[in-house]
Amino acid sequence: MKNNYFLLVAMLCFAFVGTSQNTVEVDANANFVGYANVFELPANGGGFVFGQPWGVPDLKTVVDAGAGTITLQPNFNAWGDGTDPFWVDQNTGEGNKIFEGNTYVEDNTLIGSELTFIGGVVDNTIDAAYTVIAFIKVFNADFSVVKQESAELVAGENFEINYTNVEGTDTYLQYGFQVVGVNADPANEAALGSVVVSAPLVASINDNALNSFAVYPNPSNDNWTVSSANQKINTIVIFDTLGKMIGNFQVDSNSYVINNEGLSRGIYFAQINGENGAKTLKLVKN
Repeated sequence: MKNNYFLLVAMLCFAFVGTSQNTVEVDANANFVGYANVFELPANGGGFVFGQPWGVPDLKTVVDAGAGTITLQPNFNAWGDGTDPFWVDQNTGEGNKIFEGNTYVEDNTLIGSELTFIGGVVDNTIDAAYTVIAFIKVFNADFSVVKQESAELVAGENFEINYTNVEGTDTYLQYGFQVVGVNADPANEAALGSVVVSAPLVASINDNALNSFAVYPNPSNDNWTVSSANQKINTIVIFDTLGKMIGNFQVDSNSYVINNEGLSRGIYFAQINGENGAKTLKLVKN
């Protein structure tokens, strides 16, 4: 009995040590792919219609590697010219399907490890009729089982998703984003809004939820965009690590782009003064 006890302890310790952990973050330079699942409207029973690979641009996802952002939108591509009754109800002129657009990275080298997926939400103006989440999905070999962890996307905040249910049957691993809602008329694109995500937003040195500021991309090669979801920015003052002021910008808007091409690689600090308060953010120049 005693030997069995020590054997069990050893096995548990081995399992604990043997399960590694990886962290990935939103990277606009990653190899994103798309997949669409299409369903009937709830009024028509809500049944599954089909699922198939779908081009990322055709999902109406905009991947901007230069800015370091990914913009997620309702799907307008399926609307066509509005005359196909499969996609558009010819009596009401409204979308006729629930469109689930998935934009993700598939990296099966991460199989067998716990995974954390992190990122920042630069902006979220999408219509309340649409659901947008970040996710980690893990499938078995024939895709008959899916395990999913997800997080809501809140403007001005970072998200974090943790996958810990590692099993020997895990075969495919995806992490990315999902937009679900009625396929939309392209004429309503601006009104229906979008969600913009990026690498994690830099945490403020003097954090205060009432003074929500974000900077992206960060690190940056050429420009930083400083923005606020809830107030106008009055001034932005840039300092180096020695406290020397190297820039002073008058803003009077919710967003401002700072060109950093002339700066040396390294760390800087932005003192941001807004209508409701101030924050200091760390900036990194590549």
